[in-house]
Amino acid sequence: MLAFALVAVLSVSAYRAEAQRIPVQYAIDELPVIPIDTLSTDRAGRKLVVNSNGTWRYLYDDLGTLASYAGFHDHWDTASVFAYRDFSYDAMPDVLELEIVDSLWRFSPPVVGKVFSPYGRRRRSNHNGVDLPKPVGTPIYATFDGRVRYARYNTGGYGYMVILRHPNELESWYGHLCRLAVSSGDYVTAGQVIGYVGNTGRSRGSHLHFELRYKDQTFDPEFLVDFEHGKLRYKVFPLEKSYLDIHSHASEILQEFDDDWAIGSLLAEAGDSVAIRAALAQQKAIDNAGQTVVKESTAVYHTVKSGDILGRIAIRYGTTIDRICKLNNISRNSILRLGQRLRVK
Repeated sequence: MLAFALVAVLSVSAYRAEAQRIPVQYAIDELPVIPIDTLSTDRAGRKLVVNSNGTWRYLYDDLGTLASYAGFHDHWDTASVFAYRDFSYDAMPDVLELEIVDSLWRFSPPVVGKVFSPYGRRRRSNHNGVDLPKPVGTPIYATFDGRVRYARYNTGGYGYMVILRHPNELESWYGHLCRLAVSSGDYVTAGQVIGYVGNTGRSRGSHLHFELRYKDQTFDPEFLVDFEHGKLRYKVFPLEKSYLDIHSHASEILQEFDDDWAIGSLLAEAGDSVAIRAALAQQKAIDNAGQTVVKESTAVYHTVKSGDILGRIAIRYGTTIDRICKLNNISRNSILRLGQRLRVK
């Protein structure tokens, strides 16, 4: 009897080992989605549900805790990308200290890779986010914990799109998706798959268009996220009023540029680092067309005013604290004086 049981165990083990070598014959969407296990996590009130097709989702034991955040209800619009049409830009403080992550709320890069088309002015309009080329079907992850406000096809150019509202009232926008993995009203956590990279809407070449907004107003996502290395730059972010584009909520039309993506449409498919470098160089040349180019040797200075700190100054000029310290022969702990002139570049 013991010998029979041993043979049975070995047979099952051999079968499982062989099954692992058999290639998957079905697309993940074709497999049945049946919850098969629930696992505890390191977050109170939240568990992980594993499905039969290999997918997973979070289960909140206490939705009341999450639902208590006013930002998950106030100015809540699931049909329009803009929810703060009555927001007064003039009423904003000059600097708003936003807590980005703490012991509860966390961070995950939406995707990791070089920014192909950065945030900023493009000819006569704005590019209100960053573009990250990736192959169609690449998973996109929730950048921070939050709730899905908008998940649908957008006719203004974003294509299939997800907007997440976060507890600090920031919103992250994800455009050009080929498929959605969440619905409006869902609660998500950082690192959870919310959709997949695509080429829908006003897009020529598969990529993720990513924006960060505060009450509909955009600011450069690279202030906060190092996309190339998948890292968060600040746990507490000093969002200055001057960073926001007060015209960014004027229209739902996404400003993408066909000639830019005619250059780079091959990037995500080819994965060719030489092609990527060449396209990035050409993109930079296009962006600089008709603009005054400042030579790298030209020094840039900042005069210290009330409320200035090194981190805030570094963000404003697109540099780092260490670089400012080195240029001025000071340390991170040096006391800044009103009227002090700092070289920042």
